[in-house]
Amino acid sequence: MDVARLNFSHGSHEEHGRRLTTVRAAADACGKPIAILQDLCGPKIRAGKFTDGGWQVETDSVVWLTEADRNTPEASQGEIPILYEGLAFDLQQGDVVLIDDGRIIVTVTRIDGERVQAVVTQGGKLRDRVGVSLPARRVRLATLTEKDKADLAFGLSHGVDYVALSFVRNADDIRLVRDICEAWGRPTPIVAKIETPAAIDNLESIILATDGVMVARGDLGVEFNPERVPVIQREILGLARTHQKPVIVATEMLQSMVTATRPTRAEASDVATAVFDGTDAVMLSQETATGQHPSLVARMMARIITEAEQSRFYRYRFSEGPGERASVAEAIARNACDIASEIGARLVVAFTENGQTARFASKARPVVPIVAFSPNVTTRRRLALLWGVVPFPIDLYRDADQMIENASAVLVANGMVSPGDKFVAVFGAPVGVAGSTNTIRVKVVE
Repeated sequence: MDVARLNFSHGSHEEHGRRLTTVRAAADACGKPIAILQDLCGPKIRAGKFTDGGWQVETDSVVWLTEADRNTPEASQGEIPILYEGLAFDLQQGDVVLIDDGRIIVTVTRIDGERVQAVVTQGGKLRDRVGVSLPARRVRLATLTEKDKADLAFGLSHGVDYVALSFVRNADDIRLVRDICEAWGRPTPIVAKIETPAAIDNLESIILATDGVMVARGDLGVEFNPERVPVIQREILGLARTHQKPVIVATEMLQSMVTATRPTRAEASDVATAVFDGTDAVMLSQETATGQHPSLVARMMARIITEAEQSRFYRYRFSEGPGERASVAEAIARNACDIASEIGARLVVAFTENGQTARFASKARPVVPIVAFSPNVTTRRRLALLWGVVPFPIDLYRDADQMIENASAVLVANGMVSPGDKFVAVFGAPVGVAGSTNTIRVKVVE
């Protein structure tokens, strides 16, 4: 694994603090940079509690949806309490409400004061606190809730490496979180989770405003018909590639391995397809959070990725330019990758303070690995998310020749190059100045 996701929809700050400490300790023991991604809950609407923990909702039956809060008594059969203020005001006749990720579907037939009558079009077992999906365009909850703000403060104080924002609707949602991070003095990369119709409407502006995107297929599959989700996934991947932003494809990738020891053939194909389409990362959720054999499923995911990338069907999908002039750093990184291919270099080596050089090299999808040397431990952890990047520590140098010689020695010591091999180095001159990438150098290992 390269990134650990902490899901703040569940668990206390104390529990997440223990997990964070465990991840950091394990990463140190393995000598491997591991990024921690804090996944904020967002405005998730849930049902209340039921007598006996729930009941079987029959298809074609009539139920009442009622506004509730956490102090509302347990509901009896025939009534579904929903923790959402203004429920009757925001629903209209004919609206479809999805419960428990669409396992139960009801259609609104009548509004009676503060109660909403609905007919069940797809029945199922109703349970306490399941998620409820109301028509997204009329939901009045803020993208960043008070709980999210408290959770974000906790995450920033503990030095999380990425913040994932749930139910993003527009670029202003990203800017709000960025402003909070800046106010804390902890500027942290933000990953926009694409899972609402509004996010699809504003997709390009969101991608331009964010540092990375997640194809959150769970709620996408609730908001859109299943046949639309693969098309939306490819659209997100394509736009992110154009604007050189890393992408995570998430949800149910190896779902059967929550209990099984092998994935289905369809699941293996799903992971490989995301790789073929150019994703930077693929994510495990329930499989490793509550599954029966998390290490087994992580190894299986890695095997599928490796097999797909080593196959003759894999094509390196580099970032297409958006039709405007590239920055100097972007052009230098892309050309370094081209040179590495033309001269048969073993590696592209990026010297980076803030990770930007390595990101541009990653999105160019070179045919060789990218080794990113950085003196900044936070940068090294964040680089773990990027495709093809292997982060390494290095001392801060002011002399380019000394820096390259030292890096060469580290690469030889780790078996990544041998005498006579070539690597292409990318860095900024003068050395040690962030954001100044302007130099390519070919090094022959001695």
